[in-house]
Formats: sequence, structure tokens, C-alpha cells
Amino acid sequence: MSSRVVVKFGGADLATGDKVRRAAEMVLKAGFKETLVVVSAMGDTTNRLINIITQIGGVSDRDYADIVSMGERISARVFYSALKTLGANAVYIEPSHEEWPIITDSNFKDAKPDMKETCRRVQKYIKPLLSDGKIVVVCGFLGRDKNGNVTTLGRGGSDTTALILAHCLNADEVILVKETEGVLSADPKIVSTPRILDRLSIYEMFALAHGGAKIIKAEALKYKLPNQKLKVVSFSSGDLKSQGTEIIGVFNSNSFEIKEETGLVAISLVCDIKSETLSQIFTALIGNKILGVSTGKGSVTIFISTPNLKNLMNKLHELTAVKAISCLTNVGLVEVFHPIFVDSPGWVAKIANALASKDINILEITTSKAAISIFIDERKVKEAAEVVRDALEA
Repeated sequence: MSSRVVVKFGGADLATGDKVRRAAEMVLKAGFKETLVVVSAMGDTTNRLINIITQIGGVSDRDYADIVSMGERISARVFYSALKTLGANAVYIEPSHEEWPIITDSNFKDAKPDMKETCRRVQKYIKPLLSDGKIVVVCGFLGRDKNGNVTTLGRGGSDTTALILAHCLNADEVILVKETEGVLSADPKIVSTPRILDRLSIYEMFALAHGGAKIIKAEALKYKLPNQKLKVVSFSSGDLKSQGTEIIGVFNSNSFEIKEETGLVAISLVCDIKSETLSQIFTALIGNKILGVSTGKGSVTIFISTPNLKNLMNKLHELTAVKAISCLTNVGLVEVFHPIFVDSPGWVAKIANALASKDINILEITTSKAAISIFIDERKVKEAAEVVRDALEA
């Protein structure tokens, strides 16, 4: 059984006094040896505060952070009181306390944590409280800069708080409590019959999060440790040990993941870019490995590994939706992955400039979430991979 656990409750789980009590009961019922609880603002408190600030107009970013922080600061006090009422040995920590752990830069609306200083403070202040048997309640979403000002970690930042603290504590498990039954295969407001997923890889969850799924903040995932269990459970289950959905795997956030492929073919098809056309094309591609797809004005290019190019070309040529077809052989791929690509601009330009400086011609660049795929002459793949790595790590 996990002995050191970080539990995060979202705002909807704390919207009423009854829900707060039920959440506190869930924590005590679980009986973990060491428990840290991260709480979001109750209900729609943050939205209401932001609406008021917007109506006022002209509020500085520093004042914005200080005002919206009140939702989490109240929530921490209320949750601490619920635990204490139930007989628990608890303590709450907010940014005004000396023990506050998360130190950030001064980007008040979307602050980035100083992990070295944060982990130092977690070890100094939070770990002894847990070792002493206290349930520690911490405000989610918030940070403090080196001047003592309150900052925020961006919308959905309570997930980030939970994963940061779990990272610094080397916690066994992180449990994100949500209103849904774990992670669903689609938004139930849009798709009438979504499925409950037992598990997802961290890459799959990252793609869903950046594609609009609100279940976990994508940025938070990069703080997960290799042997750390991460799961999403339903508040309605009343049980933190329920199955929920487990997020498996880990990002290597300390370096860029680079993959190389050779022996590819770039097949270009002149056609109208319509759903029925693409349906015909992808049906014909069954049994072949697709590495990339790009569309242009009146054409689509498929980067593919195929065991029989001649047969595939004939099959595609026979499609009624295809006007003409050509192929380029001896194509290589350098694929680079890092979560930072989504959060900051300029990475594609940096890669392109580095390759251009070595006279390596780019056939195509495609991007998807945190992955950048560069298609080049396969004879240049090894050199290109080294050039890209040097440029990104410079």
C-alpha cells in the first residue's frame, strides 16, 4: 500500500459544506500513513473573482493574483476545519506562512516554479509535518515569488501543485479526485456514451489535455516521477482507493527525446481535401506504418513505411478521388519530443535554423502537441539528429 500520498480535490468536489465533509471523510477513511491534501477554490469562486476583476478593469497582475488567491486560501482553512472536526491531526499552509513551499518567478498569472528552492522548502517544512503524523492541507494553484508576492500557476494549476509537491516529497502516489468516473474517452457534454478508461499512457493523457480535455492540466504531468503512481478517481465513489484511471509512464523532462527513422517514402496525392477523399486514402493504407501526414492546396502527403511500394502506389492510383500521384523514396525522419514545446514559442524556428546552418534540407516539418517531426534525406538522419540535439540543449 502507498504510504506517502498526495491527494488533490477540485473545486466542484468542495462546492458545499456537505461535500467538504465527505472529502475529509475520504481522506481519513483511506488511512494512508502520510497524507498531503491539495485543495482548489470551492465551487466557482475563482471564476466569480475573475469576473469581478474584469469588470473593475485595470487591475495589475500582482493584485489579480492576490485577489484570486483568496479562493484557495479560504478553501484550505475550511478543509482543515473539516478534518479537525472529524478528529484529525491536521495543519493548513498558505502563501503567507513561513512554511509555504512553492517558490516561483514573478509571472503573476502563469508563474513557473523554482524546483530547486521548492524542493528544499518541502524537505525543510512539509516532510517533518508528515513524519509527525499530521495531515497537511495546502492551497492549490498558488505560489510565492522571492519578494513574498502571491503568484498563480495558471488555470488548472492545482493539478500542478499536487504533482510538484509529490515530486519534491518523492511521494508513492498522487490521487486527483474529480467529478467524473476517472478519465473518460470523450467529453460527456458532447458524446453521449463515453467510456471509462482504466489506464492511459502519460503521452496519451498529455495529448488529450492539450486537445481540450479538462481532466488534468497538461503541464502538471511533466513533474510525475518514474515510480510514482498517478490516478484519477471519482468523488462520488467516496473511496480514494477506488480503481479510477491510472496514468502510466513518465516524461524525461531533463532531456529531449529524439527518435530516428529511415527507409520511408513520401507519397504525394493530388486530390480535393475532403473527408470522403481522406477516408478512401487511409483505407488503402491499411497494413502500412504511417509516420506523418501533411496537407497543402489540393494535395496530401503521407510519410510511410511500406513493404511493397509498387502495390501500394497502384492501389492509391486506382482511387476515384485521386487525380495524380507521385512518390519520393529514401526519406528519413527525426522526431523530437518534449513537453516544453507546447508552452513556449520558437522551437521549430530553432530547429530549422540549426539544420539550415549545416546545409541539411528539410522536406517537411509537422507538429503535434509536444512532438516535432522533421522529414529529410535519410542519408542525413544521423547528422541531423546530432545537430538538432545540440541546438535544443544549447
